[in-house]
Amino acid sequence: MKTNLSKHMLENGQIIFKKAEDGRKLRMAIWKANTKSALGTVFFLNGHREFIEKYSDTFEFFVKKGFNVSSLDWRGWGLSDRPFPSRPKIQHISSAEEYQLDLDAIISLAKRKKLTTPWYLVAHSLGCLIGLRRLTSEPQCFDKYIFLSPLWGNFPFIARPIQRLVIIFEKALRLLGLTMLTQQSPEKYKPYSLTIDFKKNTLTSDRKQFIRLQSILKENPELHSGTPTLGYVIAILKEIDALNLAKIPNRKILVVLAGQEQITDNVSVMQLINRYAFMHLKTIKKAQHEILIEKEEIRIEALSLMHKFLKS
Repeated sequence: MKTNLSKHMLENGQIIFKKAEDGRKLRMAIWKANTKSALGTVFFLNGHREFIEKYSDTFEFFVKKGFNVSSLDWRGWGLSDRPFPSRPKIQHISSAEEYQLDLDAIISLAKRKKLTTPWYLVAHSLGCLIGLRRLTSEPQCFDKYIFLSPLWGNFPFIARPIQRLVIIFEKALRLLGLTMLTQQSPEKYKPYSLTIDFKKNTLTSDRKQFIRLQSILKENPELHSGTPTLGYVIAILKEIDALNLAKIPNRKILVVLAGQEQITDNVSVMQLINRYAFMHLKTIKKAQHEILIEKEEIRIEALSLMHKFLKS
């Protein structure tokens, strides 16, 4: 596949395509620390409809600080396999457990590459939901956990009463064959950042970063993901509900919220955090949802918090 991605990718990395246990091919990347011996490895779990190149600046920060970095495109977007190759702009999973298969695959790769321990999980948005599931099921997998703008509450852009109705009538929707319905025509789908003016966007307050994201997507339409099916929404809502009922193991956890959040639900996140004294909360007041593609002073504040936490 011919792409224009190389100029947007952090240099000196290794791109690897590896199959998950169910056969889905995933794109992964590894960077080695810029120091003689690595301090550990950061596993970066990106969010909904995101891709490796989006966080090149963040990866560079950790590499320069002496950490290896590993990341991936989740199934369904980036250059990983789509659920329906003939209709690549449809997002669908039958269960959130599919994302655990992706995480298993990148962990397997890290073991094969003998990436330095300790291992740290750093996640954003949907990646936080996937990471929280791993924390509850296998807490020793990572030494420390950092969650930024977590998707632990409402599904974005869908009113909460509708979300509850979808869960209540899930069985009926499946029997009627309605779980493959999409919110909009997949063929007409365009990424959010290409359809909205910067002044109205709810991702970042930094025009430069917003334009960088637009450039990547304009130059590489194969990165455009798609619109989720009703079945996809159901799977994510069920995972949110399950994890809000689960007991969180006592590990070293840092949660960073955006003070200007308009996509995920900070109230739900804080309700969960307040149940556990070992979960440390920091709020960056001026940040929007995409904390790591924000204005430089916001990015520096977030990265400094994360670095201090990992070094402590």
